[in-house]
Amino acid sequence: MPGRLPCCTFRSMPQPRHEPRTRSVILSFKFVGIALVGSLTMALVSTFAPLPAQIAVLGACVSVLAGLFVAYVEQEDVRERRRAELLEKLRIPLALAPEHDLFDQYSAFAEALAELARQADPVLRQFALLKLASITEQVQSMARGTVVFASTETWRTVYEQLLESPGLDSYRSVAWVKTRDYWQDPPGRQSMRLNFELARRGMRIERIVILRDHLWTKLDPLPSPDIRPWLEEQHNQGIWVSVVRESELASEPDLLTDFGIYDDRAIGVQELDEQSRTMRFILCFDRPSLKLARDRWARIALYATSYSDLLDRDQAGQ
Repeated sequence: MPGRLPCCTFRSMPQPRHEPRTRSVILSFKFVGIALVGSLTMALVSTFAPLPAQIAVLGACVSVLAGLFVAYVEQEDVRERRRAELLEKLRIPLALAPEHDLFDQYSAFAEALAELARQADPVLRQFALLKLASITEQVQSMARGTVVFASTETWRTVYEQLLESPGLDSYRSVAWVKTRDYWQDPPGRQSMRLNFELARRGMRIERIVILRDHLWTKLDPLPSPDIRPWLEEQHNQGIWVSVVRESELASEPDLLTDFGIYDDRAIGVQELDEQSRTMRFILCFDRPSLKLARDRWARIALYATSYSDLLDRDQAGQ
């Protein structure tokens, strides 16, 4: 028995829409009516009124036309300014259109603001405006190439992504070590393991360690045993380690900072408390910050001593 054909639904082709033609202004009722009334008035004045009255009426008509023209020009200027403002507002969405990920965020944010505008509670709007001002400041900071992580270890995710990003061949850092607990917690140890792995892959990693004087007294040839295993582990894993006492930088306090230079991509500044806990991490991608960090690195390097040289001197002294 032959199979039954499945039912198909055919949609009718959409008919082209015929847009209504715009009628010329000259053919409009208002224009024709006003023109006829004005013409009849001038004809009556020309026929029945004396010459001075005709001249007065003509002057009045010319003045009215001039006034209308000036008013029209002013209105056009206002329209042009509004049009320019609208185009300026549309410029940002148009610039974001090719950037799909950013445009999606822009659209979601705009929709959320539209919903917020429908909220009538004044307290909600007040706190929403304060929050939005803070968000705006953060976005403006990111637009300038600066990202700030406050009181969180999530910065290490970006730190590790930068180190593993293609094209990154070198990493230089300055570690301001105030206690023996510096980078000894699990996140810190994980970051150190990544450093070791990248050094094995051939990345050049240099680290200048600024040590508090109780971790390297002036009488001792080597840093304290409390911090020495951390230094020697890096030295043995292929990291170029140098050390300097904090007191030796006392004349240049701007050098007392904890930062890293990710080749020519970015710099990261780590702000620590006295217990070596991260309070804030600032990531900068702008060229002036990179130049400042390189200059600071070069100045600190003038005071630092290679850890390898310290070991050689210690062995020679024995």
